[in-house]
Amino acid sequence: MVAHDTPADPHPEPHTLATRQQRALRRLDDGHAALLDALAGLDESEAFLGSRWSVWEVMQHLLTENFVAALEQIASGASDQLPPFDPRADRLAADIARLEANYQRFRTLIAGLSEAQLTLPATPGNPENNYPALSLLDLIERVSGHEGSHARQVAETRKYVAAFRAAERAVTVAGLGTGDPDSVPAPVRELLANADYVIGSAAALALARPWIRAVALPLRPDNRAELVNRLARDIKAGLWSMVVTLGDPAESAPALLAQLAAAVDTVSLIPAPGFYRMALSQVNISPLDAVCLSIDRPTNSAPIDRPTDSAPIDRPTDSAPIDRPTDSAPMPPPGPRAAVVLGSDSGNAWQLAAMMLSVWGMPETAPAHLITGLATQPTITNTTLQDLIETPLGNTPAAIDSALAVPGPC
Repeated sequence: MVAHDTPADPHPEPHTLATRQQRALRRLDDGHAALLDALAGLDESEAFLGSRWSVWEVMQHLLTENFVAALEQIASGASDQLPPFDPRADRLAADIARLEANYQRFRTLIAGLSEAQLTLPATPGNPENNYPALSLLDLIERVSGHEGSHARQVAETRKYVAAFRAAERAVTVAGLGTGDPDSVPAPVRELLANADYVIGSAAALALARPWIRAVALPLRPDNRAELVNRLARDIKAGLWSMVVTLGDPAESAPALLAQLAAAVDTVSLIPAPGFYRMALSQVNISPLDAVCLSIDRPTNSAPIDRPTDSAPIDRPTDSAPIDRPTDSAPMPPPGPRAAVVLGSDSGNAWQLAAMMLSVWGMPETAPAHLITGLATQPTITNTTLQDLIETPLGNTPAAIDSALAVPGPC
């Protein structure tokens, strides 16, 4: 049993043995009532989620005396088989009943102690750790608030089970905003502090680092499938997993969201300020006159080709393969509006975005604006889709805090 200090009583009673005894009983009753309130309505799907394995929990798992005793009973002929396994609901109800029985036993003990018993020595002093010797009443006063302290812990755990939607075996994908720590939404900060592990790009993890208390796993284009598979496995075990992205995930990471949605039952999305409106403001385009696209494409896409009646393109030899959206994930052409293609962490280059827009009917000679460094110091390079397709400029990585804006026809 762990002792917990409690705030000083603003209206202290006289420190007689009897009043201290009654105060300990009140704290015990209040703490037990709080614990019962925190446990009210708890079911087995919620009770066994969100915990991390400690060394002690592993040791408890390995203490199999009851199992060995049951085997001894079978071997001696005293029993013909192992006892049936209790379902989780029964175990949960039995554990709550044990808590209630122990509370009643402890309360009866405290209420029945005489003044002489209250002054009996209970623990020796430990000068090395500045821990005083305690009487029985001293010790009872310290532990009478134990259940009340853990009632708050239970209530907080249940709060975050609901926030992580852990009972639904959901993975939480949270946006971190545009690079400024102040743009990280407050609910995201709280969830980061309680997640079992957090996945994100190096830049996203660096921004989230002040709030991460658990394991952080870097997400790269070459390990995305591996980490998505890990997420799918771990949420089935009840772990609280988070994926974080710069900007708004729906804008800058649609392929990642699609991949997660295919792997897990539920994707819980927490939006944040993104780079789309920042890019629009840099080139003075109204949101009413533009459509937001993303360079982030599904990995199972087929090569993209220019229309057959056009001349072939001399691509730089070190350019990356170009992908076309598949039939399963079409992206409509922007039509008369401007197109703003956002970058991502997928590793694609701006040549891909230029060819994509060209295939959808954007004139290759039309002016285009390549906006980089939106999270820090924005820089605009005036260019055309043709230049991005045919010159080394198109090999520029489409970073997540950059965008390609192409005004639509007048």
